[in-house]
Amino acid sequence: MSHNTSLLLVLLLVYVSSSNSISKEVVEIDVICQKASNPSYCSNILNSKPGGAKCVSLVDLADYIIDALIDNSTNTNMLISRLIDQIGNNDTEINYYSKCKSNFIRVDGVIYKLIYASRDLTDMQYPAMVKGIDIVMEYVLECIDSLHQHKTSPLLANDVEVLRQGIQVLQIIAKYLNYG
Repeated sequence: MSHNTSLLLVLLLVYVSSSNSISKEVVEIDVICQKASNPSYCSNILNSKPGGAKCVSLVDLADYIIDALIDNSTNTNMLISRLIDQIGNNDTEINYYSKCKSNFIRVDGVIYKLIYASRDLTDMQYPAMVKGIDIVMEYVLECIDSLHQHKTSPLLANDVEVLRQGIQVLQIIAKYLNYG
């Protein structure tokens, strides 16, 4: 029995130390950003982290990006609400905006999935985090598609595109965390 307990303890220590080493792993910003569709945006957002991004762990970068995305998603949702209020009786345009709004605020929508991603990051549940972030990207792409179907606010289109790029950066970081 004591031999099994010792073996279990050793396995637990190996797991904890490997999990900690992944969470403390530092990847150069250039390496992360070369995988992004807009490396300049990626570099700008990561380097906008207070204190800079040099020698910052992947977990700290992911945490920073998630917080920024939650703020941006909340602001985008408020912009959609203002636009819907200004439209008047154009049901077609309201429907396009409502599709985006729904993707942002529903119980399993963008904002909530980002909050869950933050929790998954804290709990080192990286596979769940990757899955949630991929769903966030799907919702944002649906919103972009909806906005392209009708002439809509250029400001909203820009906000949603910036979100898409930020989510892509988070996806890259999350995959490093998940796969090492």
